[in-house]
Order: sequence, then structure tokens, then C-alpha cells
Amino acid sequence: MERSFVNAGGEITVPEDANATGIIIPWGAELGFRLLSVGDGLCSLRLPWRPDLSGSNGGIASGAIASLIDHACGAAVMSRLERVSISTLNLKIDHIRLPTARSPVTAWAHCYRVSEIMTFVRAEVWDTDPAEVFAAAQGVFSINRGVAA
Repeated sequence: MERSFVNAGGEITVPEDANATGIIIPWGAELGFRLLSVGDGLCSLRLPWRPDLSGSNGGIASGAIASLIDHACGAAVMSRLERVSISTLNLKIDHIRLPTARSPVTAWAHCYRVSEIMTFVRAEVWDTDPAEVFAAAQGVFSINRGVAA
């Protein structure tokens, strides 16, 4: 079941358990990720614009965007699995254009396939208009299960 955290007024409300459930890990919290929704293999995160995260064009820098994509993809995967550890094996990001200056960015990720040992995810990133994606990504995550001794 998907949980949305955007109220009728468009304001984002992050549940108190977001950090406890592992949806927002410490690095994501440090960057300021905001959880919009998660569940059923889907995740949407927003990164508000900050001067210390901006690139030369005034938009959010590509490193922060890559972290946002990785985090959204990982959360989408985790929303389909029981409590297991995952690792990013491969994350390919196509930057289609520069992000708009001084704009927050939103990443939407979809875990579309789960096998015994791997998961496959797609993501899109936009700033002012979801129809105008500025980055697209595909990722593969490993499912790390304990080894019997």
C-alpha cells in the first residue's frame, strides 16, 4: 500500500517513523530529502534547493541529484521487500538537461522486477514540471541475504 505525505494544501508532512523505518537514511537527512510517497515498489522524494547544493548554473548539483536518485530507487526496492539489506550494484543516470536554477527537484522511482538475488529499478527526475524530466535512471540492486554458517 502506498503512503502519500502531501496534504490537500500541497504541504509535505514527513512521518515521524520515516527515519526509524530506514526510508530516510542519515545521508539523505543531511541533504534534506523529503519523502512524498512510498509503497508497492514506488517512491517519490524531493530535494529542496539550497545554495550549498547548487552547481555552476544555480540548479542543484549533479552529485546531490545522483544521491537523490539512488535513495529513491533504494526506497522503492525496500517497499517491495521484507526487512533485508540491499546494495546498489549499478546505477546509470542520463542527464537530459541542466536543472532549473533555484528549484527543488523531485525523483520518482519504480521497482519493476524482483528476482531471488537482484532488483531492477527505473527513475525520473524533474524540477518545475513532471512532464519535463531532466534526468532518467536505471538501477540494479542486490538483495543481501545472510549466509548460513
